[in-house]
Amino acid sequence: MRVFSFLLLTFQILLMIGLDIVLFDYNIYYGFGGIIGIIAYFIAYAISVDMTIAPRDFWFQTSWGIFKKKVGYAFSAYLIVTLLAAGILGACFN
Repeated sequence: MRVFSFLLLTFQILLMIGLDIVLFDYNIYYGFGGIIGIIAYFIAYAISVDMTIAPRDFWFQTSWGIFKKKVGYAFSAYLIVTLLAAGILGACFN
């Protein structure tokens, strides 16, 4: 399970970096918004256990279910922060 979750997490990080490269190619300010989103992803993943997972989930959920909650929380934070930061930076500097 650990190897599969590591591979999935690595694939997701590479996907975010690839999306950031596309954003940089389109507009440099959108790319900076993507970098801010990647930083938000790592912060959200680090605090996701305290924010989204109840203590009873460790007893009743599988490790895969807990991993899906953590990744879902972090990826939603990435998308929201990327869209907001890219929109704000694009609007201010274009």
